[in-house]
Amino acid sequence: MKTQSLKITLGWVHPRVIETFKGLTRDQLEGRRKAGKFIEGIHFIKDPVGSIMWDFENLDSWIEGDTSC
Repeated sequence: MKTQSLKITLGWVHPRVIETFKGLTRDQLEGRRKAGKFIEGIHFIKDPVGSIMWDFENLDSWIEGDTSC
């Protein structure tokens, strides 16, 4: 019998999710965003009320050193 793996993607999440699962605090995220380390539309977006949302999976690529995303 073949085992199937299931991959769950979270997509855009609040900073508290990033802090819980990746260990980056809201201050660290904001500091790096303001310093130009993250790209709007790839790593973060502003939701309709102006809050910053973070792409869970794209931050993995950034953490791993991928500068293309």
